[in-house]
Amino acid sequence: MDVTSTTNVTKTISNDQVASNPNAQLTSDDFMKLFIKQLQYQDPTKPMDTDKMLEQTSQMTQLQSNTDLKNDLQKLIDRMDSSAQYSSIGMIGKIANNGQDKVTISDAKDSNQQIPFKLYFKDDFSEANVKILDRNGNIVKSINVKNGQKGLQDFSWDQKDNNGQPVDDGEYSIVADYTTTDNKQESTKLGYYPITSVQFDNGKTLVKMADNYVPLSSIKEVSE
Repeated sequence: MDVTSTTNVTKTISNDQVASNPNAQLTSDDFMKLFIKQLQYQDPTKPMDTDKMLEQTSQMTQLQSNTDLKNDLQKLIDRMDSSAQYSSIGMIGKIANNGQDKVTISDAKDSNQQIPFKLYFKDDFSEANVKILDRNGNIVKSINVKNGQKGLQDFSWDQKDNNGQPVDDGEYSIVADYTTTDNKQESTKLGYYPITSVQFDNGKTLVKMADNYVPLSSIKEVSE
């Protein structure tokens, strides 16, 4: 193959590449076009060396194999993602910890704001004792409730302790012990709610808990 012919082939492929492949990445089709052009423009009196032809053919085959492998791996990843998404549907109805098991208080002394929160009761109850605990597990506030129904119950806290004094800034946990209508002792806590539905949004899985959707990745624990 003379120098002039090789230059023409290079120009032909380069022009096509600029027009259709702005990232200048050769595909198996580009490789085949280049290979055919080499055969077309070779000097009949000096044909391409057989070893070089086999070498280029081998490279083309390897390129195609790598492309096929990449495509197969991507399909496998897509299937695994899809399977993981739809398996989350089986979580509907189960109790999960959404990781938001504390409330943060700041400037309680200068605020009259009520802190709203929700607790889930899996049974009707005759009496419940809601306890707000500091970081050391000490009870700073108790709220007694009579005759409640199964499901989500709304509460609020005025950021004061049992003596009516504003609490210190920091994080507080909320738990509740309750007696069911058939006289069983049960407990619940902030952040533990049933998963009521699952939503798929742009490749992300969201689960609905306590009237809000949260990412599946934020779930810390799932139980019956």
